[in-house]
Amino acid sequence: MSQLEHIINYPSYRAFQIPKKRGGYREILAPEEGLKELQKKLNHYLQAYYFWIKPDEVHGFVINALLTEDNCNIVANAERHTGKKAVLNIDLKDFFPRVTANRVFRLFSSEFFGFTRQMATVLALLTTYNGHLPTGAPSSPVLSNFICYQLDKELKAFSFLHGLSYSRYADDLTFSSKEHISTDLILDIINEIRKNDFAINEKKLRVRNAGRKQTVTGLTVNNKINVDRKLLKKIRAMLHDLSVNGPESAAKKHFKLNRQPSEGQKATFINRLKGYINFVRMVRGEKDPIYIKQQQLLYEVLKKNPT
Repeated sequence: MSQLEHIINYPSYRAFQIPKKRGGYREILAPEEGLKELQKKLNHYLQAYYFWIKPDEVHGFVINALLTEDNCNIVANAERHTGKKAVLNIDLKDFFPRVTANRVFRLFSSEFFGFTRQMATVLALLTTYNGHLPTGAPSSPVLSNFICYQLDKELKAFSFLHGLSYSRYADDLTFSSKEHISTDLILDIINEIRKNDFAINEKKLRVRNAGRKQTVTGLTVNNKINVDRKLLKKIRAMLHDLSVNGPESAAKKHFKLNRQPSEGQKATFINRLKGYINFVRMVRGEKDPIYIKQQQLLYEVLKKNPT
């Protein structure tokens, strides 16, 4: 039996859970090294292809293979929804699990690729596990984008017809309008989504008018794109704790530990804080006074407490 046949017949994944922001856990299925390398190579090809055919409305899981960096991000995703009277947020439920092995097989057999039945079967087996896309496989994100191509096309046409702006970042769908978004319009959108074999998370469906805080993938968009005040407050608190109490105490408080943090946890705390500050730079710009102040404070604290 060849190595490829062994990987196809006996796929190996490591299952573990990570906490969700709003409680509960998400199961991650990480492929073993040999399978992971194959999926990475396939992902490179698929990303290069998808980049040239992707709708302008798609901003997540997209990589420009020529630049080897993210071409789209949450800022670009939020831009078209600024200053609108109404913003509608819809979250697709069980996004990867809804993409079955049969759907992936049909994708590789379709006009997008035109592979033979045998080749489409091999690729579907290499990229799915237990009958669906595994969360944790390098190839799953871009395949979900291909699967959503028809959905994006139909929602784009629907939005144009009804004077809406539409964008999608992974499983987050956003619609905005200069007018009120009616219940009938929302129900029509939900029907379009269900017609394409996706489900919505009803708990995360919300409409926000201009008088309330409107957010798109974590950014506020009422008048301009901005970082949520909660994150700025969190960064300020982390910097203050780090400055006053040092990295050990700050990490212990941040991770809510009842024991002293490990060196790894202290490093994770610092890296997370750096990531938050870099996020502010990405959204507000490197000349923004809030970002400059955060960066300066972090520099001064780390100078006193090198890690």
